[in-house]
Amino acid sequence: MGKYFNVDVIPDCIAGDVSDNNGSTDVGASDIIFGWTAVDVPRGACLLKSVVAYVNAEDGAYGSGSVTDYELLLAKSVSGVVPPSLGDINGAQTGCGELRHHVVAGLRLEGQANKGTLSKTTFGLVYTAATSGGADTNIGPDVVIDLEPESGTNVGYDKLYVAGLQVSARNYGTGVLADGAVDASSAQSTTITVKTVDATKLFSPGDQVYVMDLDTPIPGTLTAVTATTLTFSEANTTVDIADGDELLNANPIRLKFGFEK
Repeated sequence: MGKYFNVDVIPDCIAGDVSDNNGSTDVGASDIIFGWTAVDVPRGACLLKSVVAYVNAEDGAYGSGSVTDYELLLAKSVSGVVPPSLGDINGAQTGCGELRHHVVAGLRLEGQANKGTLSKTTFGLVYTAATSGGADTNIGPDVVIDLEPESGTNVGYDKLYVAGLQVSARNYGTGVLADGAVDASSAQSTTITVKTVDATKLFSPGDQVYVMDLDTPIPGTLTAVTATTLTFSEANTTVDIADGDELLNANPIRLKFGFEK
């Protein structure tokens, strides 16, 4: 019997540019929702058995506007060279280069109830990857992954690269608004008070947060979330926030890959 392990993939879907993912503008059909995200996988060939994703619903309320399919590309480095860029995040794919040498698998997350997504999760969408045996079965992709040896960050690990494309247009707004203005230079606080939408529907510890009209993230990552308060790992001394500014989550998509060795 094989040994099983999970790997979390938490991509950055803003990456320093809120213009195409600012809470009101859709990320377009066929656009890149996140670029190559690197994770360590224990060394040696293994079998990818499952892919599950949790995706925030628009403004924390499940509806048809929150539903789309996703296509995932899995790749490896070759002779120490990382996969070439696909293009700008939240834009059309423009890069190709020597991509064919790097790709090791492709998977599709189906945005359809009974085939890929759950439809009663209320605050977000839960996907299971479609399989070669048919999307109705959801028994796991069963893809052999064999990466460049010892390419991982630590000894005994190889590096897997994951990128995602969005099949139809949707946005990743939160509806979570700042409750009061923040002058970062004077306040220098680790907390932000919020309103309008329960923040726990859209934010979790570890997330990176942006203000809707700024390309610089609020310093640190979230350490605690309540319905009306976001708490960060660092004091905010640089990012001013206006009353009513929407706060955006750079990590609205979280993936879990299940492997067998």
